[in-house]
Amino acid sequence: MQQIELERVFLVKQLPSDLFQYQSIKMRVGDFYNPNISGASRVDHLNIRQKGDKYEIRKKEGDSDYKKIEHTIYITEEEFELLMTVATQKHEKKLYLYPISDKHTSEIDIYLGKLAGYARVEVEFKDEEEMGKFIPPEWFGPEITEWNHTIHKNLGLITFDDLKKRYAEKGVELKQIFDPKYISISK
Repeated sequence: MQQIELERVFLVKQLPSDLFQYQSIKMRVGDFYNPNISGASRVDHLNIRQKGDKYEIRKKEGDSDYKKIEHTIYITEEEFELLMTVATQKHEKKLYLYPISDKHTSEIDIYLGKLAGYARVEVEFKDEEEMGKFIPPEWFGPEITEWNHTIHKNLGLITFDDLKKRYAEKGVELKQIFDPKYISISK
């Protein structure tokens, strides 16, 4: 399956007070990114994802920070687990589908493990006009769309403190916006 992805990405200033009324989706991601391959970028690498009870191989392509072509192949749980054994990087998160208007549902990623306390939010759009007119809610933090893929380089290998340093280099202060001991992958 191939689809065009048109999105903007933001840090989360504070989690919505009613967020935990919405069901979360457990996600595990395995990346096959190798920075030693000539021309390799965080954007066009191959990864696998467990999204709830669905498993997939994904590859994104495109030169735009806002618009990507996403290729997805669905696989079995057994295939996913086998591929996870050879993934070069791994991370876990919870995904919340949170409505922000009658037109838009955001995807709030709450990272776990070594990245606990980190959260970001994505909003997808049907076209560039709609994307340009979007006004982020108050609980959104700074927009990171233009350097989202760069800042997430080697995401499965770094810690929250490493990520904090990367944001500082961009002039953005990254704070833990939730207490990691209250959010677990098993909930």
